[in-house]
Amino acid sequence: MKINKWMYVIRLHTLCLSFSGITLSFLISKSRVYVNLITYLLSLLTALSLQILSNISNYYGDNIKILYAKYNNLDRKINSNGLISLKQIINAIKLFSLLSFLFGLILIINSIDFLKNFYIFFLYFLGILICIYSSINYSIGHNPYGYRRLGDLFVMIFFGIVSINGSYFLYTTRLSLDIFLLSLSIGFMNVAVLNINNIRDIETDLKHNKLTIANLLGNQYAKIYHIILIILSVIIGIIFIIMNNKNYFYHCILFTLIILLLIDHINCMLKITNIQYFNLELKKLIVIIVLYTIIIGFGCFL
Repeated sequence: MKINKWMYVIRLHTLCLSFSGITLSFLISKSRVYVNLITYLLSLLTALSLQILSNISNYYGDNIKILYAKYNNLDRKINSNGLISLKQIINAIKLFSLLSFLFGLILIINSIDFLKNFYIFFLYFLGILICIYSSINYSIGHNPYGYRRLGDLFVMIFFGIVSINGSYFLYTTRLSLDIFLLSLSIGFMNVAVLNINNIRDIETDLKHNKLTIANLLGNQYAKIYHIILIILSVIIGIIFIIMNNKNYFYHCILFTLIILLLIDHINCMLKITNIQYFNLELKKLIVIIVLYTIIIGFGCFL
C-alpha cells in the first residue's frame, strides 16, 4: 500500500523527537507561568511540519538522486515497483514547505505583538525561513551540508537549541540559563540518533561521497563518539535537575531508570556486528529520549 511507503518516507517514528522537544519546553514553561495552549499546538505543528519536510527531502537526496544516477528511466522503474514517484516527492516537499511557513507565520503572529516587538517578530520570521531552507538543503542542492559533516552540528542547533529555547521564549517571553543547558542535553541525544543512522550507513555513504562524522571516525571511534554524546547529555540533565533543586527523590528514581536504559543501549551498540540491528537501537534511543523528556517535564510540576 502506498500509505506504507509514505510512512517510510516521512519516518514516522522519528517525529517523536520534534514532539518531545516542543512538549518538554511547554511543560517546564507551564510549571512556571501561564502558557497559551494555542501557542503550544502551533509550535508543535510547525516543528512536525519542518521535520517531515526534512525527512522527505532527505529521502529524495539520499535515494532518488542515487537511483537517477543508476537508471536511465527511473520513473518507469519506480512505477513498476509501486514506489512513490519523483513528482509526488517533489510535490510533498512543496506542500510541507508551505505548511511549515504557514504554521510558523501563524505561530509568531499569535505569540508576538508585531508593533511592540518588531525586531523579535522579524527574528522569528527570519528563523522560519532559515529552518525551511535548512530542512531542504540537508541533502538536496549542489553542496548539501549533510554531505559535508555538518549534519551533527545542525541537528544540535535545530533539534536542541532552537527547538527548546525558541519555543520556551514564545511560551514565557524570557530566556533562561537552565533551559539553555537542557536544550544542549536534548541536542546531544538527538545527535546520537543521527549518529546511529550514520554508523549504519558508513560504507554506503562513502560510496556516494556523503561525508559524515561517523565515516570520518570509522565504526569503532564513531561508537566512542556516540557514548560521549550520551554521557554529556546525562551530565547536563543532572545539572538541570540540581539547578531546579526540588523533587530530588522523584528525579533520582526515574533518572536512574533512564541511565540504566542508556547503559543497556550503549552495551548493545558496542556489540553490534550486523548493521540491521542499528535500526532497532535507533528506535530504542528515540523511546528513551521521549521518556527522558516526560520525566524532566512532569517532574517540574511536583
